[in-house]
Amino acid sequence: MTKPSLRIAEDEHGPKAAYEDIIIGQDLGTLQWTITEDDIEKQSRIDEDYDDAFSLGARYDGRVAPPQIQYRPPRWLLSRNFNVRGVFYKWEFEHLAPLRPGVTITVSGRIVDKRIVRGREHVEFESIGRDEAGQILFKTRRTHVLDLADRNAPRQGRGIDSGVKSEKI
Repeated sequence: MTKPSLRIAEDEHGPKAAYEDIIIGQDLGTLQWTITEDDIEKQSRIDEDYDDAFSLGARYDGRVAPPQIQYRPPRWLLSRNFNVRGVFYKWEFEHLAPLRPGVTITVSGRIVDKRIVRGREHVEFESIGRDEAGQILFKTRRTHVLDLADRNAPRQGRGIDSGVKSEKI
């Protein structure tokens, strides 16, 4: 006999966000983010991607960051607003200009959709990163599944945090 599925009710940040509390169109706010030289080196190590553009910058008139470095800030916006658990499901992004060290980027976001697929709660959000002059550097749209367990599974117990509350890379 299999053990019934459960959903975690809370973690060290409090109760988990309820699907019903997430509103389509909700503004997730903004944050300021400056990519450092160390951030670029760390991302290159994580991805095992040592392209010359990330270390020497010859092709782009200076060093640039790997595109995937922009993954964390939009996720921080979601986490500031909702204590979510679950799994990252889908990620689309478009880079319109290089991400450079020392440039302060304003990242904004909003909830764009939510739906229930095969008993699981999906939340879709988008973010835009702009430089100090207002130029769009990147756009991203992501879908997060709030729980792997069916939405009708009871919530109980305390779980561990997913580690995304911090704004440090």
